[in-house]
Amino acid sequence: MEIEQIIQNLKKGITLLFDNESNNLKRRLNELNISNHLAFYLKPLFSEYNVDPEYNGDIDKPNDRKALDIAKKRILEIRRKPNSTNNYKFSPDIIVHRRETNDHNLLVIEVKKDINPTSDKEFDLIKLEHLTIDYLGNHYNYKLGVAIIFATGENTGQYEIRYFQNGIEFRPQQNQ
Repeated sequence: MEIEQIIQNLKKGITLLFDNESNNLKRRLNELNISNHLAFYLKPLFSEYNVDPEYNGDIDKPNDRKALDIAKKRILEIRRKPNSTNNYKFSPDIIVHRRETNDHNLLVIEVKKDINPTSDKEFDLIKLEHLTIDYLGNHYNYKLGVAIIFATGENTGQYEIRYFQNGIEFRPQQNQ
């Protein structure tokens, strides 16, 4: 699937989320609630793939759990305390992939509300950089990484999307 089609499907899913779940955003309900609803609306749009919220499995790791190696410097840049191993376990909010392999990782999505702390949003961006490139031994190589920040309360219906490919943030062409 081409990047343009992935982005179109993602935006259709967001529209469906707003059409059906805007009250949850207005009420500032839990991020997990929002991302699970978005995954539900994405499933039929990516019918040839598995759409999984909070999926932490990694068939290529001995313990079958996702983890990223992130340089201590990057963690310090966002004013977080690094851990002793520079290895961070995680569960992406939503992934579009084929299970039991890392050869068909299409889309990884991190969702935040506008009211989340800045350092949490910044950590998501670092994860997306690492999830879209073979870097420091990270092997996920998602075709596209996306951070979505949903406005809540009175601003429900607005959102910001940041896109990552090959470890670099980019802006898609206007018609996408």
